[in-house]
Amino acid sequence: MKKIGIIILSLLCLLSCRKEHVQVPPPIPYGPPVNVSINENQPDYTIPATFEGLSFETQILTANPGFLNVNNTVLIQLIKNLGPGLLRIGGGTSDEVYWSERMRTGNSTTDSLTPSDIDRLSAFSKAVGWPVLFGLNMGSYDAAVASNEAVYVRKSLANNLYAFQSGNEPDVYNGGMRGPAYNYDSYQGEWETYLSAVRNRIPQAPFAGPDVAYNSYWITSFAENENRNVKLLDGHYYTAGPATDPSITYHTILASSAGLTYYLEGVSLEASKYNLPYRITESNNVYGGGKKGVSDIFASALWALDVMWTVAENNGAGINFHGGYGLFYSPVLIQNGVLNASPEYYAMLAFKYGSAGGTTIPASVSKPQVCSAYSCIKTDNTCSITLINKDDTNNYSFNVQLSKTASTVQIVWLTAPSITAATGVTFAGSTVNTDGSFETKTIEQHQVNGKSFVVNMPAGSAAVVTVH
Repeated sequence: MKKIGIIILSLLCLLSCRKEHVQVPPPIPYGPPVNVSINENQPDYTIPATFEGLSFETQILTANPGFLNVNNTVLIQLIKNLGPGLLRIGGGTSDEVYWSERMRTGNSTTDSLTPSDIDRLSAFSKAVGWPVLFGLNMGSYDAAVASNEAVYVRKSLANNLYAFQSGNEPDVYNGGMRGPAYNYDSYQGEWETYLSAVRNRIPQAPFAGPDVAYNSYWITSFAENENRNVKLLDGHYYTAGPATDPSITYHTILASSAGLTYYLEGVSLEASKYNLPYRITESNNVYGGGKKGVSDIFASALWALDVMWTVAENNGAGINFHGGYGLFYSPVLIQNGVLNASPEYYAMLAFKYGSAGGTTIPASVSKPQVCSAYSCIKTDNTCSITLINKDDTNNYSFNVQLSKTASTVQIVWLTAPSITAATGVTFAGSTVNTDGSFETKTIEQHQVNGKSFVVNMPAGSAAVVTVH
């Protein structure tokens, strides 16, 4: 009893050692202990500045011309909040929308991509400062048309073109886009035809690929055969689906990410063989547009934060969350005609805060089934630790063990009224303003003067801890 009393007294003192202007959440009941071990002496992988990204269907350019538009100042500000990044235009409609040389008129259809659509995209990408990974239509398989499209995209985007990729999820073309006999060899032949057609007109045109749905064998083969022709290996990742599956709940997406880790380890190995970066260029929680009550609640924020750090820990160049109109999992949503930040967007803010300029270091957690811990060393030599409690019932006391002595810790919280809440999400005590701007408000500060400290994590919450 005496030992327990000392621990409680110490923690109460810790909470009292905050700056007067800093607001601290009320004490929470103690839960079972979770041990977190951080090794600051083993820096590993420097997280790229452009790690975070967004992905949109090509058809959003034609069907919703006011969205990726320089006049959409709220969206521009939302993207700028995230810092540098990569914009990906593709998805299934990149193989369904056809290139037209004519400028868009009132009679143009949404399945016709025109120079005016590309010019709007170009202006938008320059306004947010994000380069574009652009998907060429390989569904119709017309290399001449694709090269015409590429020439105009390159001319309009100029230095804001990151790379082209040909086709979207070609590993499932045999389910309808092509015949049942279509395989990797078929795809490679078509891909090389597109490469030749484009580079005959743009000799230094950058490419990425293979942008597969799930088949890591295709990534392995593509890396072996095309490593000299691409600047990036890429593929997609969705945790569950389809969205029509009634068995999928928020517990489904918060389950262990062992499958993702296995997938990333394989891709990372192939990329390292050829000194190429790799990226998850399309991702979200439930494929098929997301599921209401799963993809649009706070659980999706905990899922997204976990996934981003898992990609970073496995040496990934970044991840692009898919979004757009009518998609429950979209990081930015149009609701009643107003653009709003979804719970997943707040996870992106938390990742930026905890990772910007960081180099990953080993972090382990004793209850990986429902808890996660990730860490990096920042350029200012501080240690940043992201803690996640995915348990929707239990609070936990995270006992953080460092390899170096700390003097102070600062804590910012990613929270919501509940794990199933679709609104009321905050990061660092703040919400996104109606104009898209965001500013952190609440930062706890505690004295440590040691190699360990405790963070009481409420059920369904996350925190970013900065160690000085």
